Amino acid sequence: MLKIGWKRRALAVSMLIMAASATQARAEPDKVRLGIISALFDAGSLIALEKGYFASQGIAVEVRTFPTSADANQALSIGVIDVLGNSISTAMFNAKLRDIDMSIVAGAGQNAPGHGAISVVLRKDLITSGRYKGPADLKGLRLATGLTAPTQWLPVMMAAEAGVNEKSITFVGLGIANALAAMNNGAIDGGSVNEPFATLLVEKGDGVRIASIDQKYPNFPAGYLIYGPRLTKQNVDLGNRYMVAYLKGLHDYKMAFGPQKQSVDQIVEILRKYNILVTPDTPAPDISDDAAPSFAWVDAYLDWQMKSGNVRRKVDITSLVDDRFRQFALKQLQGGF
Repeated sequence: MLKIGWKRRALAVSMLIMAASATQARAEPDKVRLGIISALFDAGSLIALEKGYFASQGIAVEVRTFPTSADANQALSIGVIDVLGNSISTAMFNAKLRDIDMSIVAGAGQNAPGHGAISVVLRKDLITSGRYKGPADLKGLRLATGLTAPTQWLPVMMAAEAGVNEKSITFVGLGIANALAAMNNGAIDGGSVNEPFATLLVEKGDGVRIASIDQKYPNFPAGYLIYGPRLTKQNVDLGNRYMVAYLKGLHDYKMAFGPQKQSVDQIVEILRKYNILVTPDTPAPDISDDAAPSFAWVDAYLDWQMKSGNVRRKVDITSLVDDRFRQFALKQLQGGF
């Protein structure tokens, strides 16, 4: 009897140890690799990370920084990262054409009227001297921009409406530090860039904002949240939990840069930690209450990409949308943020 009792006690202890180990295993957070390029469309995920929203969903986020959107897209396509925020791009169109597994799962803002996140900024002396009076005067100028990006598309279309061919404008790809220096020494005439860089060109490059994308293409997407197959196929539950945290972070971003200015200093500090050099007055994209992705004017942008030879044929970018995760999160958050 004593022998049997010992065996039973040993078995009970063993089962307790196994149960404790299983509980500990379940308590270990799921790891997600997030790619960023330190742009405004990264804000929702970074705020969620810093405010503990991912931790509360049992997620440990590893941030990996890339120099360009193209690099981040490539990393997602080969499984180096699991999720990223990104603007509309040739890489996204071509991913669809090549059957690369990536999905648009939520919006990261849109350029609603009064919320333009792309601006054309020229040196002040070009305005005061009368060299620039309107879009026809873009002819002959040298502008820093993201080549083949929406930032280039904006001045190209402004010029086209004034009868100016885009080949008569010189576009150069420069980092913001180089663009600032080049504006200050007269090597370039200005730039067409995303925020917060447009504001930096105004404030530190003695520039004048002559146009913003919301004026010409209202509600053009500022960015999307994009999942790779690990979150859409291999671990849907993880994708759902990531979205819940992301929407909470996006809401805080909206409240900080909207008219409420709620906790704006805290949010600015978080973003600047990741080299997103915003101020409380930086123009920010509009965030819809349901975080739905915008596709306004995307066809017009695609037409330009096809004409330029950057995309081979027409692509329905909405076919990349996987709305399961956003809908799940909205239900968890009772229909809204």
